[in-house]
Amino acid sequence: MKARAALMLTVWLAAAATLSAAPVQLREFRRMAVMDQGRLKPLDTFARNLLKQFSGRARPEGIDACEWLSRVLFAPGASAADAVFLVRQPELLDAIGVTNRGRGRYTHAQLRPGLRRLHELAFRGSSRDEKDLDRVEFEALRLFYNLSAYHGLLHAFAFALGGESAAGGAGGASSLPAVIPLAGDRWLSPGRALAGGTPLPAMVQAEISLLATAARAYGRNDPAAFDRALAGFNRSIRGRQGPDTPRPWKISLEVLYNRANPFFMAGLAYGLALLFLLLAMACRCSPVTRMAAWSVAAGFLAHTLGIAARMLISGRPPVTNLYETFVFVAWTAAALGLVAARLQKRGPGLAAGALAAAALLSVSGRHALEGDTMGMLTAVLDSNLWLATHVVTIALGYGGCVVAGIIGHVLIIQAVRGRNDAVAGTARLLYAVLAFGLVFTVIGTLMGGIWADQSWGRFWGWDPKENGALLIIAWCAALFHSRLAGWIGPVGLAAGAVGSLVTVALAWFGVNLLGLGLHAYGFTSGAMRGLLAFLAVELVFLAVAVPLARKRIRA
Repeated sequence: MKARAALMLTVWLAAAATLSAAPVQLREFRRMAVMDQGRLKPLDTFARNLLKQFSGRARPEGIDACEWLSRVLFAPGASAADAVFLVRQPELLDAIGVTNRGRGRYTHAQLRPGLRRLHELAFRGSSRDEKDLDRVEFEALRLFYNLSAYHGLLHAFAFALGGESAAGGAGGASSLPAVIPLAGDRWLSPGRALAGGTPLPAMVQAEISLLATAARAYGRNDPAAFDRALAGFNRSIRGRQGPDTPRPWKISLEVLYNRANPFFMAGLAYGLALLFLLLAMACRCSPVTRMAAWSVAAGFLAHTLGIAARMLISGRPPVTNLYETFVFVAWTAAALGLVAARLQKRGPGLAAGALAAAALLSVSGRHALEGDTMGMLTAVLDSNLWLATHVVTIALGYGGCVVAGIIGHVLIIQAVRGRNDAVAGTARLLYAVLAFGLVFTVIGTLMGGIWADQSWGRFWGWDPKENGALLIIAWCAALFHSRLAGWIGPVGLAAGAVGSLVTVALAWFGVNLLGLGLHAYGFTSGAMRGLLAFLAVELVFLAVAVPLARKRIRA
């Protein structure tokens, strides 16, 4: 308990400046428990995920997610002017008869004239297989789904507001947000609960009455009454559910985590460290290098707090889905960079760790736009023991290989520049980091075989993900054997390390793009183009730089 209290205090201090800017009347609103996609979460998380789904960003045009959702629920007319609906294919606007201003975000009022035509296009596309749809048809389905969810939210509190917002009636109220728990672990929206046709328990009726009071107080611009009503509602839900609902500290911690955005802050710190390192290269100033190390350390602290907060919120180990692999491997890279900086003061380890961490956190931020990053686990992954051993260990191996690949780039560039004095030290560092990656990949793969036997009744099945892990091991082992046998020198080892980075990229998430095998979870749309571009850049780099590096080394 003391450790939890200390962690919460640290996270609170990190997020206090951000939280203090929140409107007072929305604090209880943010902390309402919502059942969404099988997980109880604060309304703050629900609002953020919904806004990302609609707009492709967490804060489009600086809009706060909870402020926006409060307008949608309690002042439906006011939300029509919010530009939150992303249109990726401008041709769709021409097809539905809406003024085309190009790719961007549109308000509901701007899209309203084309709703009937959009419905026709979406209905036509829904009867066909998704892979047979062209870009405009797919965009029509996506936009129609988002607008339908939005319309449901507009009527979620129709029972309390009346007037135009009641057009949908209680029976047409959306099941979102599902904030009312009923018997049998069912959670419903207030409108659906009222329209159920069966008498509600007195406590549930009192809770719905509190929500209605809050809705009317919002309309009167009475923040104190709004906050009091929602505080009473939250107390009632917690008291009625007992251990079946998230503890208040978990809800508060997730809200703080959302507002502090620790991984974004960590990414900024890593990026700042890279700027310091570039400056240090230009002026050869030791104090600037120390500032870079302190910047990476600050980012690593925020990074660690973010991972710890997620573990407390979910009750899971640090890696449970594709998003968290990016975050954890970035954390591993930053840790390796700090250790390398400690052992080799003027080596490239710090730069490699900071670059890898910043790049992977950037990728994780893009992946987070796809939805809830703490969603429910697939059945086969629902094992804290193996998530904490196999998955974490294999992620550590990925981190070692990624950092080794970046150090390999540095060594090749040093050789091209004729820095023979620096190549030897960089080669030693590369050897150590690559060994770290190989050891943890081997251990993780062996543990994965035991888990596979428990889950599927076989240790090995030549699944694409299993083949990817084997490829990493075989590639790194071949590099070490070749180096020990004298077949390759420092440049050859560096080129092989760059190849290990490519191998990890293919084994890590490339196999997910195939959509095949028992490990084909975490599928990400649109990633194939980025992966192919990455592979092309690396191949061009090796083809151009390695011959030059070998020529300079011989000279």
